[in-house]
Amino acid sequence: MEEETEENKEDEGISKKLDKLLDNFESNQKKEKEKKFKLPLGIRFSGRKTRKRNYVIVMLINTNGSVVFKMMKIDDETITLSKKDGSTIHGASADYILRYKKYPLIIIPRWNMQPFKPSENMSEAEKNGTLSELQKIILLKMKLEAVKSKMNINIGMVLLIIGLLIGGYFLLTYLKIIPS
Repeated sequence: MEEETEENKEDEGISKKLDKLLDNFESNQKKEKEKKFKLPLGIRFSGRKTRKRNYVIVMLINTNGSVVFKMMKIDDETITLSKKDGSTIHGASADYILRYKKYPLIIIPRWNMQPFKPSENMSEAEKNGTLSELQKIILLKMKLEAVKSKMNINIGMVLLIIGLLIGGYFLLTYLKIIPS
């Protein structure tokens, strides 16, 4: 009897531990949600400036790959970076302005006078054949071909097999292998 009560206590202890492990595992899965991108606080609080005319968020890409977000004013379709940033002038016409939620955004690589232009990038992708829309079409076509890879049985094949079976039967009865 004492052995049975000890085993029951061990079983209860193991089941409680398993329940705790499952609860911890489920809570960890809930916590691992993908974090959304948020603009830096300085830009979010200076959002009033964007409501004024000629202010945009500038995403400045440095030569080492780091990215800096700034709120800049557009003067005569140009953006002048401060002396701290190298005192350079970059184009900022309407072709270069993108939208992030409700904010206007310009992506400026430090090494180029012209900002990122989406229309140029799209036409270049069309020329190179690297559009993501084409990838979707190709994947869909590959899936359809994988489904079609099953052997298609047509009527001619069925008639040929039936004819061979009948011919084999008559041959075997002619040779008296199968009694008729």
